Amino acid sequence: MQTPQQKKPLAIVMATDDKAAFAAGSALLSLKENSPLLFKKADIIVYYQNLSPQNRKALRAIGRVFLKDYRLNFSTSAIRTIYRYSQLTLARYECFFLLKQYRQVLWLDSDILVRKELINILKFKKAGFAIAHDDNITACNFAGSIKGFDMLRRNFNAGILVFSDNMANPIKIGAWCYQQTKILAPLLLWADQGILNLALQKFSIKPAVLPRKFNSHPVLSPIKTENALVLHAMGDYKFWDNYPLPDWNKFYNQWLGLGGAEVTIQNYNKKYLFMFKLKLFLEKLPFLWWFFQKALKIKFALSNKKTIKKLGLRR
Repeated sequence: MQTPQQKKPLAIVMATDDKAAFAAGSALLSLKENSPLLFKKADIIVYYQNLSPQNRKALRAIGRVFLKDYRLNFSTSAIRTIYRYSQLTLARYECFFLLKQYRQVLWLDSDILVRKELINILKFKKAGFAIAHDDNITACNFAGSIKGFDMLRRNFNAGILVFSDNMANPIKIGAWCYQQTKILAPLLLWADQGILNLALQKFSIKPAVLPRKFNSHPVLSPIKTENALVLHAMGDYKFWDNYPLPDWNKFYNQWLGLGGAEVTIQNYNKKYLFMFKLKLFLEKLPFLWWFFQKALKIKFALSNKKTIKKLGLRR
């Protein structure tokens, strides 16, 4: 094991296959342009499966990018929603093991748009782990209650994660995450996110809570678009078909200019396009923006109530 003096300062980690390469490439290009201090400080590690030579070449052209083949030693077929993400969603567990080589590791989902400098995200080192809340409860990640865990605890979103090497037992935690993914596979909805929320409880980790501006949904976040450092189009509806942002289109065109493959995922929904445009409009009007924020709280309260009833939980 490397000593702290021998470790590299930072790895930024993502994962992709050919289906999502255009998104990962566009996200990295937004990081490179809009967060140059963080980008220059890091090794970029991209875990992959089924990635063409064309997309490998385009990713390497972005900067100091190291590609790592990702393989699991167990089947994920029992995870009912794995088709939405592929096995690569579990690659974020590798960040625990990368702390043997790096002082800090930053995980980024591929469906993001970096809008401003992120170097200050490295200041969140409490307990060796930092993550942002969303407005769900932990139970939202599962198709059933998990004995021994508080399913009503406020959920953490796994799209942006900061790991630091002052974390206690990262190898043990990473191994536990893989083990529990295998054991709980039939109950997993948001696969790795649910496991990470359980790991926080299992290992009594009190993470530093990232401000929501570091992980803000284009529609379902109470953060104004102009204040978001990272927009994260989590869920089914993405920048490339429902949240038309000139910035994302610019980086996608840069990706194409590097020889990367075109968009392969389409899931157009008029409702989400309308909601995105409505939010942009409401952000400009203080009273209506306040009303929109209250409406979001009600929406998630009702959603959580439905989850509690469905799983037979008690407050």
